[in-house]
Amino acid sequence: MTHLTIEVVKKSCAFVLQIQEPVETLKKLAMFFQDRHIQIDSLQMHRSQNGDAILIVHCQIEKDRISRTVQMLEQLPGIIEMERMEGR
Repeated sequence: MTHLTIEVVKKSCAFVLQIQEPVETLKKLAMFFQDRHIQIDSLQMHRSQNGDAILIVHCQIEKDRISRTVQMLEQLPGIIEMERMEGR
């Protein structure tokens, strides 16, 4: 008899997001990650004087979901610019 095991490999990712309307955008991002069952390891926000903010999100994502997650994040209202850093 053969026993099969399924291993879900998650990669550590960091997203650096420039966002506008930080309170509203944070709500959208929280729902985005929750709906996709992506666990946030840490989150830092630095607000600039013009009201925009830089948000750094560290999370774990299955390798095959990273590029789709990036595409969807880029389309989320409130995100001005996004950069992804992948863990090695």
